[in-house]
Amino acid sequence: MPAVPRYATTVGSRVWIITLAAMTGIVALSIDMSLPAQPTLAERFDVSSETAQLTLSLFLIGFAGAQLFVGYLSDALGRRRVMIGGLAMFTIAGVACTVAPTIEVLLAMRVLQGIGASAAPVVARAMVRDTQPAAQAARVLSTMLAALALAPMIGPVIGGVVLRALGWRAIFASLSLCGLVLLAIAYHTLVETMPDERRARPSISGLMRSYGRFFAATGTKLPMLISCASFAGQFAYIADSPFVLMEGYGVSADHFGFYFAMTAFALMLGSLTGGRILRAGRSPGVMTVLGTSCLLVGGIGVAIGTRLDIGIAGFMVPMVLYFFGTGIVSPSAMAMAMEPVPQIAGTASAAIGASTMTAGAIAGYETTRIGGSDPTIFAMVTVVMGTLAFVLAITAAVMRQRRRALV
Repeated sequence: MPAVPRYATTVGSRVWIITLAAMTGIVALSIDMSLPAQPTLAERFDVSSETAQLTLSLFLIGFAGAQLFVGYLSDALGRRRVMIGGLAMFTIAGVACTVAPTIEVLLAMRVLQGIGASAAPVVARAMVRDTQPAAQAARVLSTMLAALALAPMIGPVIGGVVLRALGWRAIFASLSLCGLVLLAIAYHTLVETMPDERRARPSISGLMRSYGRFFAATGTKLPMLISCASFAGQFAYIADSPFVLMEGYGVSADHFGFYFAMTAFALMLGSLTGGRILRAGRSPGVMTVLGTSCLLVGGIGVAIGTRLDIGIAGFMVPMVLYFFGTGIVSPSAMAMAMEPVPQIAGTASAAIGASTMTAGAIAGYETTRIGGSDPTIFAMVTVVMGTLAFVLAITAAVMRQRRRALV
């Protein structure tokens, strides 16, 4: 592996940010491209909708669990080699998903695919924290999230087209090809951002100390919990929307991707808006309060719209607001949680990512299992998560003011 890639990009440049966003985007594509195939998988393998949904939740569980090791390894071994290794595993697992003969094999390979995919966002966030101060890191993460939002906008549409033309196996073949392309890009363009002198020999005791250091640091836990609550509501929609929209509201498979793209566009718009407000001088703490306010109003709106049974508009309009708020809050919450521990950015990124994805996986599975195509059950989840995120953001703001008053 070359010390300096042949076509190295400049750290902090627009090309560098877009490259990291593309690496992170493989996770969203892995979820969103397979969404239109959920009813098909249930039918072809003769399983229930919640079993088919496990192709999403188990991917996220593998993704979340592996982050705990990937982040620490990137602190100990360097960012670049961990990124490349993860993309290689993702590509190989994608091939195995393509040829899976049973639902059990497919589920197992999706776990491995999630493990491989875990390197991309963990390392990307750590690279940003390695090279950018906290306020700038929040702005860069906002830009990355805006670019990342393209994946859910186009993923279900592409997945639907591929499903109709070539079948569900072609979706996983396409993901494997994407992984191979990103692997080549990472190998030839990404430079190492973790200096040799900051690395240590990897060990179990070192891993435990790193996570102990993260959770003991002041100012890490509340922003992480805000991220968890926000994403739990977001992924409940991602997992349950095929059933709510296609079975509950009668949306066709052809049109599902366009409804899904509405929320993805809102996520992008929220990220761009948040980045602009941050550049105007607002702090990440202010952004979390602003973003979670949108989550709260959006969650209440979904509950009212579904309770009054005013049609799909009563469901989609408040969900657009919820995703707009997620675009505002997520980058700032992430930057705030990583800010106190820049020396172990990989471990911090992994702890936040694993907790967030675990919350999302549980919310997605339970929402689908309990509610299925019933939008009112889904609405309860968004209300609870929006309220929780808002309360946590207000609590974090009060605690920050108290700490400043003591200085």
